[in-house]
Amino acid sequence: MNFVNPWLSIMSFVYFIFAGFISFVISKKLVDLYLEKVETKFLKSFEPIIGIVAFCGSFGLSLIILYYILT
Repeated sequence: MNFVNPWLSIMSFVYFIFAGFISFVISKKLVDLYLEKVETKFLKSFEPIIGIVAFCGSFGLSLIILYYILT
C-alpha cells in the first residue's frame, strides 16, 4: 500500500488556504474595477456574477497549477 508523504498533505492544505485568500483578493479587485468602469444600474446588478466568476476562475486555475505541481 502506498502512503502519501505527510508534508505533502500539510503543504497542499496550506496551498488551499493561500489560494482561497488570493482568489478572494483577485475577485474583490476585479469587482471594484468593474463597478468603477460601469455606469448603468442594470450592468451594476451583474456584480455578484462577476465576483463569482472571478473567484471560481482564479481558484480553479490555482487548483490546476497544484495538480501539475504534484504530478
